[in-house]
Amino acid sequence: MLFSTAPQRRIRVVIVGGGISGIAQAVRLQEQLGTKVDLTIYERSHDVGGVWRDSTWPGTAVDIPIHLYCLYSHLSPNFSSKWAGRDEVLGYWRRIVERHQLLDQFVFRSEFVSSRWDSVAQQHAIFFRNVETDETFEVVADVLIAATGALNKEIIPDVPGRDKFKGVQWHSSRWRNDVDLRGKRLAVCGSGSSGIQVIPNIVDIEGIEIVQFIRSPGYYRPKHNFDYSRLQRLLFKVPGVLRLYRWKLFIEHDRNILSRGSGTWASAMRERMAKDIIDYMKSQTPEKYWDALIPKYRWAASLHRPNVDLTSSPIVAVDETGLITADGKHYAVDCIAWATGFEVSETGVGLNKDVYGEDGKELRQTWKEAGGAYGYLGVAVPRVPNYFAVLGPNAIAMSWGYSLGANTEFIARLVRGIYDHDLSSIVVTDEAMASFNAEVTRRLGQTSLASAECGSSWYKDPQTGKLVAPAPWNGTELWTRNRKIAWSDFRCRRFPSPSPSPSHSPSPSPSAPPPVVPLATPQPWTPWGLAADAFARWLRRRLERLMVEVEPGWEEGGGGEGEKAPLVDVEA
Repeated sequence: MLFSTAPQRRIRVVIVGGGISGIAQAVRLQEQLGTKVDLTIYERSHDVGGVWRDSTWPGTAVDIPIHLYCLYSHLSPNFSSKWAGRDEVLGYWRRIVERHQLLDQFVFRSEFVSSRWDSVAQQHAIFFRNVETDETFEVVADVLIAATGALNKEIIPDVPGRDKFKGVQWHSSRWRNDVDLRGKRLAVCGSGSSGIQVIPNIVDIEGIEIVQFIRSPGYYRPKHNFDYSRLQRLLFKVPGVLRLYRWKLFIEHDRNILSRGSGTWASAMRERMAKDIIDYMKSQTPEKYWDALIPKYRWAASLHRPNVDLTSSPIVAVDETGLITADGKHYAVDCIAWATGFEVSETGVGLNKDVYGEDGKELRQTWKEAGGAYGYLGVAVPRVPNYFAVLGPNAIAMSWGYSLGANTEFIARLVRGIYDHDLSSIVVTDEAMASFNAEVTRRLGQTSLASAECGSSWYKDPQTGKLVAPAPWNGTELWTRNRKIAWSDFRCRRFPSPSPSPSHSPSPSPSAPPPVVPLATPQPWTPWGLAADAFARWLRRRLERLMVEVEPGWEEGGGGEGEKAPLVDVEA
C-alpha cells in the first residue's frame, strides 16, 4: 500500500534591493527558516552591494566604526582600520553573499514597479521592469520585504539655471572619477558626511581650487582613524575578544544617543558634549569660519588650506560659468559636486509608491493623509499585510548599521512565526499602530531632534516637518522592544484546514479572506525567562527616565556658547 504525503509548505519571499539591507535580510531568513523559505532578491543594478557598490567618491568610508557596522553574527578580525574604506566594506558584504550562496537567489537589472495585496489569495502581486529590455513581469509572493535602503535616491536642489551650467556637474554619490580635477576650480555644495569626506581626499590634487557651500552649521566630532596592528588583528581572532571590543564600541555610541533627550541628565550630557565639540572645532578651523560652522576632522583642518574657500551664503542660482549666492557674489567654477544628500523621508522608509494594501489604498497616500510616514517598530506599515521594510518609519536607533542588523533579525522572526503558526498573513492592528505612534510622537517631541533649531533636515517630512526616520530611543532600548513578538498587536489570518470531500466534489474557490485567528505572545515560566522579561522592562523604564526626567528647578543651558543648540552632529 502506498502512502502519499503533502509537500512541505515553503514561504515565498521577495526582497527588493540587493544592497547590505537585502543581503542581511536574506541571511537572517536562511538562519530562521532554512529550506522552508523560497527566497528571491530583485536588484535594479548589475551587482550586489547597493550604496557601497555605487559610492566611489574619494575617501568613501564608514561613518561608524567598522566592527560596529558589521553584522553581530559575522564579525571579521581582518579589517585594516577602525573606519574602513569602501573597498574593504564592499568586500566584506560580497564574502557574506558567497558564504551563504546567495548569488543564485538574485535577479539583477530588475526595478520594482508596483505591488498589490490580494486579500482572498493572501498574496502579493508584484511587478518589476527589466531595465535593459523595458519589459514588465509579474511575481507572486507570500511576503514582500523592502530592503531599498535610505541612500538610493539622490537629491540635487532645483536651483534656477542649473541646466545652463556648461561645466561638469554630478551628485557626490555618483562621483565622476573620469573627470580630471587637476587645475580645476570645483564647487562642493554641502557639508554633510559625504561633503566633509570628499574634500580632504582631493585637496592635494595638483592645481585644484575648492569652494565649499554650506547651508547651515552643525556639529562635527573628531574621527580618529588608525590602522589595527598585526597584534590587534591576531587578538581579534581569539574567541570572545572581538565581540568584547564590539560591545565597547556599542556602549560608547549608544550612550551618546541618550544626549538627545530633554531631561536633566540627558541635557547636561549634551551640554558637556557640545562644549567639547565646539572647543575642538575652534582648534581645527580658521576663526573667520566660526560663525558659519558652529551652531548658536580632517575636513575641518582642510579649511586652512589656501586653495579651499567656504561660504555660508545660500546658493540662489546657477549660470553658465558658476554659482550665485544670496549676498550677490558670483563663484566661477569648472565643476560642481552636489553633496546634498538623499531623499530619505520617502525612500528611506521603504517602498511606498504604488504599494497597495488590503484597503486598496496606496501606502504613500495613507502616509500623506497622516502628515508623514508612520509604522510599527521600524519594520511594519499600516494595512499592508505580509509587508516589511528593513529601514521603515522611525527605524534608525543609534546607527544605520546597527538598526538594519536588528531589524532584519526581527523581520525574520516574524516570517518564521507566520510559518510556525501556519498563518496566511499578519498585519498590525489599527489600534496597536495608533498606540505605538502616539508613543513615538511623544518621545520624539522630548528630544533635540524636534527642536526648531534643527530646521529642515533629511529625517523630517519636507511638507509637514514630521520626524519620519529616527527612532526616539537608542539601540539598547530597541532591543528591549523587539526581543519578543507581541502577537496581540497583529491581526493574524489562517486558511481553514480542508475537510474531506468526495473526489467528484472539488472545494469551491474562496471568495473572502480567511478567518482571523487569535494568537497570544507566549509567556515564560522559567526563572531565567521571567528574570529576562523583568530586566528588559526595568531597562526600558530606566533609559526613558534618563532621557526625559527633569529635576525640579532645573533649566537647560547654564550659559556657555552653543550649549542650547541641539546636538545633532555629523561624524567627521
